[in-house]
Amino acid sequence: MKTIGFIGCGNMAQPIIRNTAEKNVFDKNDITVYDIDRVKLLRFCQKTGISPAENENEIAESCDVVVLCTKPQTFPTLLPEIAGSLQANKPLLVSIAAGKTTDYIASFLSYDAPVARIFPNLNAEVGEAVSAYTGNRFVTEEQLQKVGEICASYGEAKQLDESLFSVFGVLGGCVPAYAFLFIGALAKAGEADGLDAETARDVAVQAVLGSAKLLKECGGDIEGWVTKVCSPGGTTIEGVTSLRDDRLEETVRKAFHKSYEKDLLFGKQ
Repeated sequence: MKTIGFIGCGNMAQPIIRNTAEKNVFDKNDITVYDIDRVKLLRFCQKTGISPAENENEIAESCDVVVLCTKPQTFPTLLPEIAGSLQANKPLLVSIAAGKTTDYIASFLSYDAPVARIFPNLNAEVGEAVSAYTGNRFVTEEQLQKVGEICASYGEAKQLDESLFSVFGVLGGCVPAYAFLFIGALAKAGEADGLDAETARDVAVQAVLGSAKLLKECGGDIEGWVTKVCSPGGTTIEGVTSLRDDRLEETVRKAFHKSYEKDLLFGKQ
């Protein structure tokens, strides 16, 4: 597997492509990208030094690995268009689309196609994503290992059974938005009580970042860390008690389940 091509270079695809090249998972000269938006494609390729393709079939017929980075709604049109090129070339086909299984993708192809699936998140932009990856029964161990290397180039990689992708997709994919909301609420609270907006934002971001790093590097029970910060009768326990009285955990569980149900619905469409 020497060459890789990406069909689509949107917001999620771009950090994956950049890190795949920068971390030498594939040599930059062996990476090709296509996007229907020619202006965006050429701007990205000029910035990164990666080669643009003229169309989807150019990638499908020439690359060892073909990564589908388009919206899942395009699959019923895209996959039949490139099916002949894929069958002639038989590359490893990788999808980053949420809610669409390897069986769904393979259903558009008339041969035993090796299809893998990855679930990245927006934090790939700063190399801190956590991604799940899997493959159907036609994907070899060597191919699956390469998929894991692609995922690891922009964060952490977790090989998972595909049946767990929906719940992982919420925890790995939706949580950044939940975290942004929480940090934003903290910043607004600090600003309301006297800090300027920039300071409040910086402190909220760093406090959450440092807390996450502490958990990751030191491990241990999360509830135990909550207890360590909370002195009896102190300011922190007062706020934590208020959050629990207002059912923070229940609110988070409800939001998580709403996202999970929506992902399951996408899989049925």
